[in-house]
Amino acid sequence: MRINGNKMRSKLGDRQLLKAAACGLALFGLLVGCSEGRKDGEKGAVERASDKVAQKAAEQLTKPIDKAKDSQALQNAQNQQLEETAKQTQQ
Repeated sequence: MRINGNKMRSKLGDRQLLKAAACGLALFGLLVGCSEGRKDGEKGAVERASDKVAQKAAEQLTKPIDKAKDSQALQNAQNQQLEETAKQTQQ
């Protein structure tokens, strides 16, 4: 019986080793398969969508700032024109 028990242990060990090797190969294949789908410079769909949302958010933030800058520039030009007019009337 001891001989039979040792054979069972060695078979069980071989099976576990084969299962571990098969899982390792499957994981390796999965990683290699996924990484070959795109090159280093290309972006995935999630990254492209994220960039698009970020760009829209940046536009939404910069539009009011640009309008305020334009308004300030117009106000400064009007103030300068009023000062010049006031100087000319004083002379």
